[in-house]
Amino acid sequence: METKARKTRVAKTKRRGKEIRKEKEIRRKRTEKRRKKKKKAKKDRMIEVRKMAEKWKIWDEEEEAKKLVPEQFHRWIHVFGKKTSGRMPTKKLWNYTIEVKEGFLLKKRKVYPLSREERGEMHKFIEEQLGKGYIS
Repeated sequence: METKARKTRVAKTKRRGKEIRKEKEIRRKRTEKRRKKKKKAKKDRMIEVRKMAEKWKIWDEEEEAKKLVPEQFHRWIHVFGKKTSGRMPTKKLWNYTIEVKEGFLLKKRKVYPLSREERGEMHKFIEEQLGKGYIS
């Protein structure tokens, strides 16, 4: 025969069990949302990478380059291809780096204000140079 106190403890335990299951379900849903969000972000990045790859399309045919380059420069046509001009030359002995003093911190400031169109052009230029590897 169960006492009233025992019945109350059993009821509390059942309620606590339900609460725990609800909490676990909530945590599982949050985790699932985070995973979906990360997956979508990754997919968006991949789409962006594909768009950039299309934007920086490389010439495969010399014929297209010959149409764009004046005839007097055709003997150097290999230099005018997007593939060749879109990469840095090999490193040479005279390449150098700018060394800064230990503990030096750059100050972040605007050089000068730009209009919206100028900023757009600047970002476009920077993206092209990053894609070519000219800057990093």
